[in-house]
Amino acid sequence: MNAAGKIIGAGRALGGRVVTNKDLEKVLDTTEDWISTRTGILERRFVTEDEDCVSLAIEASKRAIEHADVPADSIDLIVCATSTNPESMPSVACLVGEAIGVTGVGAMDLGAACAGYAYAASVADSMLKSGAANRVLLIGADAMTHIVDENDRSTSILFGDGAGAVILDKGDGESGFVDHILGADGSMAPLGRAGHPGDDQKLFQNGREIFKFAVKMFPQMVEKIAARNDVSLDDVQYVIPHQANARIIQAAGRKLDIPEERVVVNVDHFGNTSAASIPLSYPDIFDDFEPGKYIITVGFGFGLTWAANLYKI
Repeated sequence: MNAAGKIIGAGRALGGRVVTNKDLEKVLDTTEDWISTRTGILERRFVTEDEDCVSLAIEASKRAIEHADVPADSIDLIVCATSTNPESMPSVACLVGEAIGVTGVGAMDLGAACAGYAYAASVADSMLKSGAANRVLLIGADAMTHIVDENDRSTSILFGDGAGAVILDKGDGESGFVDHILGADGSMAPLGRAGHPGDDQKLFQNGREIFKFAVKMFPQMVEKIAARNDVSLDDVQYVIPHQANARIIQAAGRKLDIPEERVVVNVDHFGNTSAASIPLSYPDIFDDFEPGKYIITVGFGFGLTWAANLYKI
């Protein structure tokens, strides 16, 4: 089983403003209990006036480099999954490279909405296995409040702002990403769309239909990627799903019959941070990694897009 992309460091950054359900209760036609019951979210983080997707990505990257204890200039590729770059160009990845002192190397953004990190992990892994890169800075970053209508109760209660970053080393083939599944179906695009930050077209989603899609797709992807690699779910230490809604995660976990402690959940404190939701989970579990075990990450988002990654610890 050829693995590449060993995670040697992880970092995250969150919007500087903590927004609780009680805060939203004051400005929306909703209640603290209604939000927590239907979403599992207790609070989320919003960017302040001097923060955006780029600043979060930079801070998360600096922390990942510090955690990995490697020179920044040892990174030879930067990949950032995002849907909320405040500019059409340059890419967030380019600006991150300049900020951390890594210029002259490949830097690119990838857009697959909330499945962005899972897609980007596949790209990074492929570059490492091909020899095109030896050490990759992989980022998921989104400032969702820049595209959400703050007066829309159905969406403004769900989303938060954050970034997660990991340093992937080519490794020795024993630890790292093993397999990926990517999928998309543009016929389901009407279920969720949004304009660019600053546009009049704010985020819209058909929450009921996306909920049904995610509850079905999440366990299917976990079972499929495990089965085709002959990996028992008993050997999976963690499943890290996109943090869309606690009810989705709980329903899928019951279908898979995986103990709750092995399904990573942080939506309660961070909300739905789109492409950031999977990588900002790593700092909480990194020190508990058990060599020889596996991690399965699953993303699903507007497009509709979906993806799963199998990682060997």
